[in-house]
Amino acid sequence: MLDNINFRDVGGSLTTGGQRVRKGLLYRSGVWQKLKDADLQLVKSLGIQTIVDLRSLEEQERDPSNLPGRLKVSLPCNIDKMTRDRLKPLVFKRDADDQIIQVINSVYTEMVQIMVDPMVQIIRLILTPDRLPLLMHCRAGKDRTGVAVAMLQWFLGMDRDSIIKEYLRSNLFLMPKISKTHKRVRLLTLGLIPKANMQAAFEVREQYIQTTFRLVEEQFEGIEAYFRSGGITNEELSQLKMALLENPDDRL
Repeated sequence: MLDNINFRDVGGSLTTGGQRVRKGLLYRSGVWQKLKDADLQLVKSLGIQTIVDLRSLEEQERDPSNLPGRLKVSLPCNIDKMTRDRLKPLVFKRDADDQIIQVINSVYTEMVQIMVDPMVQIIRLILTPDRLPLLMHCRAGKDRTGVAVAMLQWFLGMDRDSIIKEYLRSNLFLMPKISKTHKRVRLLTLGLIPKANMQAAFEVREQYIQTTFRLVEEQFEGIEAYFRSGGITNEELSQLKMALLENPDDRL
């Protein structure tokens, strides 16, 4: 249920310090399309208060969000046009999948800087009373949302392998959609777009999130400094951990 929108709870994982990320506070997804009534009722039952939309304003205008939440906040991470422009010369080209992967990796390189302000705003929403549970989403819930979630999990102390595994879970949700899209596009283009190109363009890869980790470490000297570069204070960082990590007494 809800697999078609790449929806899941961000919480539940253990940190290296032995604490567990609280469940039921942060959710992630892609754009909501053609949800069954039962799915919609399930989401409404979660009591989501805040919806954070990471898509560009152009994307939001083209496909308005209908997510159920009391407050809807637009925090655009404008990578869609950049990605389209860089991929356009490659999509019909044979044996271009490696080049497509490098293009997407280059977008992730720029996304590190672009995401500073959205991450600051997300943190402050989390710390604002009555703003949780919060759901963040982009178009497919894999790149911009994937980076945002990975950064929060990194800050909370999850080990790198667990973060990567969670990031790559988007491929499991998206594979059926990629297959359907490829069949439709092949019909429209008379089979001129190679399947390998489509897969390279839509999948997430470990390389992309490793690029994010590396650049945050090289350019900011770590995730806490990354958040501080946007104005987050040490007190806010402490409050963020208190808000999102279970205390040992919580399970007594």
